[in-house]
Amino acid sequence: MQPYLIFPGTCHEALTYYGQCLNGKVVMLQTYADSPLDVSEEHAARVFHSVFRAGSIAFMASDNLPQQELQVGTNFALFVTFSDASEQSRAFVELAWDGRVLMPLHGGFGMLEDRFKVRWILALETEDGYYYY
Repeated sequence: MQPYLIFPGTCHEALTYYGQCLNGKVVMLQTYADSPLDVSEEHAARVFHSVFRAGSIAFMASDNLPQQELQVGTNFALFVTFSDASEQSRAFVELAWDGRVLMPLHGGFGMLEDRFKVRWILALETEDGYYYY
């Protein structure tokens, strides 16, 4: 499990800032244009997913989903990876109970907000160590 920070269109700027502050770097970055989502040109250059590392520090980050307003308390999520699709599906259903699905589980990836308003991102790890998106 890793922290996942969510920004209101300022993810690139935040990652640059954290890189300077923590002497780290972005080791992976995918824009909305490169994602499986159909987004407007306005959101195409925003960050869909990124991984930041600085020594033993690691976190993931993105800009908020285009159709969702970002509010204090919703600008982070817990990113959990699974090696078993059935276990991922079971956890997704359980966490979503009495909560809200933000992105249905599809192709090994899904996002939800549980009944306690904690956001979760569940991803299925591939054999080569990458995640489905």
